[in-house]
Order: sequence, then structure tokens, then C-alpha cells
Amino acid sequence: GILDSSGVSGFTTWGPVYGKGKQSNPRMGTQVWPGDNRIIMTAIPDEDAVTLKEALLSHDEIGSGKGVKVLELTASTLI
Repeated sequence: GILDSSGVSGFTTWGPVYGKGKQSNPRMGTQVWPGDNRIIMTAIPDEDAVTLKEALLSHDEIGSGKGVKVLELTASTLI
């Protein structure tokens, strides 16, 4: 998958999660607002983050263009 090919060896995933994005319909897991989302978190070096971000956004362009969002945060310490 994308994580493996981008050199990511560890990650945490949450799901299903529900909500609404700025430019998307709600995904609430109901008949009125069907669907759900997943969250994947990983802590990787900056240079690996560039590769992963490019791979994720490239994959998203193949699909609907709405599904993948990337949030980058700086971690001062990883224990």
C-alpha cells in the first residue's frame, strides 16, 4: 500500500469517525448522511513526510479528489 511504499513502518488508525468537511457533505453513518471516514496517524522524519504527502495526494487525484486530507504537525519529541 501507500504507507509501505512510502517507507512508513508504524501508524495508528481510528475509524469509523464521523463529521463534515469545509467542502463536503456530512458523513454520519446514518441513512440521511451515509458514510464514514478513517484517520491514520504516523510520526516520521520530515524527508519521509514529503514522500508520503506526495503519494497520498497523487492517489487522491486518481479518485474523487475529495477523500484524502493531509495534516502536518511538528513533534518536538517522540518517546
